[in-house]
Amino acid sequence: MSVKSDDPYAIRLTENVLGLTPSATVSINDLSNRLRREGREIYKLGLGQSPFPVPETVAQALRDNAYQKDYLPVKGLYELRKAVADHHCRSFGIDSGAEDVLIGPGSKELMFLFQLCYDGHIIIPTPTWVSYRPQARIVGRQIHVLQTTMENNWFPTPKQIEDMCRGGECRQRVLILNYPSNPAGTTLTPSRIRSLVEVCRREGIVVLSDEIYGKFHHDGLHRSMVTEYP
Repeated sequence: MSVKSDDPYAIRLTENVLGLTPSATVSINDLSNRLRREGREIYKLGLGQSPFPVPETVAQALRDNAYQKDYLPVKGLYELRKAVADHHCRSFGIDSGAEDVLIGPGSKELMFLFQLCYDGHIIIPTPTWVSYRPQARIVGRQIHVLQTTMENNWFPTPKQIEDMCRGGECRQRVLILNYPSNPAGTTLTPSRIRSLVEVCRREGIVVLSDEIYGKFHHDGLHRSMVTEYP
């Protein structure tokens, strides 16, 4: 899309956002809502939001603290950061403290800000969550897509990563690993994690491990990437 105008106040969009289409998940949700308003029976499985009511203890805590209106620390409340760090220490057996934690208004925004701040090419295995590639494009990062296969449980192999790195491309790279995978629902075994970590460490790759669904493993066997690659 390109609009020419003599109006000095005409809106001009950066090339990084021209041609971007609406999010597939948001579009599906909007269509579902429209069909539901038309009287159609719709089962919505598109958005990962809770269908359950807010627990009364949470609602009461919000009421009790409604008077608190001051700006919070940029990094987040110390008590919350410490609680997150303590959780990681208990769950994954790592040495972590409040100074290692940043609190934000959602994982999507935090991942976007990380790509904005870190100067490196972005490696994105596919299929994957729909927001990664548009985010990288908006901040002007070069994107390298790795096509995964069912035989490899829809995750990249160490050889794929190694071959891409030895193609003479960028020195700094970020691998965005959606783990457990959305949309595939698959996860990694400890041995697969170690093999990926080995090549990432050797090639100097930073891993942005999106583990938002880590607590949903039916057998409780999710092992965070941070245990092998802190």
